[in-house]
Amino acid sequence: MTQSASSHPGKTAPLRVGWVIGHARSGTSITAYAAAHAGGAAVADEILGPWDRTGPPYGYPAEQAELVKQFKASHARLTPNIIDAANALFAHIAREQQTGFVVSKHPHLRFTPSEFEAGFPEHHGVWLIRNPLRRLASIHARGWTSIIRPNHDLDYFREYAERWLAIEEQRRVVFENLKLDADAYFGRVLDAWGWPNDTDNRRRAVWYQRNEYHGKSGERETGRNTRRSLSDVKRLAPPEAVELYLNDPFMQDLFERCGWDLNRKSYLPTTVQRVSDRLRALRTGTRE
Repeated sequence: MTQSASSHPGKTAPLRVGWVIGHARSGTSITAYAAAHAGGAAVADEILGPWDRTGPPYGYPAEQAELVKQFKASHARLTPNIIDAANALFAHIAREQQTGFVVSKHPHLRFTPSEFEAGFPEHHGVWLIRNPLRRLASIHARGWTSIIRPNHDLDYFREYAERWLAIEEQRRVVFENLKLDADAYFGRVLDAWGWPNDTDNRRRAVWYQRNEYHGKSGERETGRNTRRSLSDVKRLAPPEAVELYLNDPFMQDLFERCGWDLNRKSYLPTTVQRVSDRLRALRTGTRE
């Protein structure tokens, strides 16, 4: 019988760390937290991100805030000091939650796959990619437009996509596949990490994904429909972004590879949505 993560005490077994790497608004949070739930693993949520997460809901030790400063000072390089500090923090988080498994969520385009493998040779990662137009819609729906780079993130997204295409196929994950077959999706993640992948673990991951809505990182949002994200409900990718991506040869090939819709109408507001938005604008006295 396959053991679950929770059956491996951190004090007696080597710490096993699985990474979820991807862009912001690409499904890294629900992937990380659901996969961690599958086997009782702890989550190290963006410990190498720009945030001090020593407060709630994370409660990481003071060393995490210091690691953020050091990582910024290193210009996001995985120096020996950064690697040692990160590994020490992973071990601390694992001990606190009495597990030998940690999921590290890293939604930032900072180090390359080869840099990751050189810095953390004992760890395993999956690289997550999401339809860039759905991702843009999510960013606009959240009002986080300040994070969007020039050309509607086209060049930024292309850089990540090139890295994604260059790694071995078993470590590539397409976020949209979560809706097509959640069981297979989490099985792929667990396999890539070399973690226990049995029916019970996958069932726990799917249960979590269907019952918890992570709006951002570890912050859960109650009352949300876990089957439909904001980007599905609100098609807010700018029309010029839709044209830019769908007219780009590299993106056309990527969309076909990933099974993403190339129909422009799929990303633009429906007639009902446009009428509803106009009526709302008239009621509130705002301009579109």
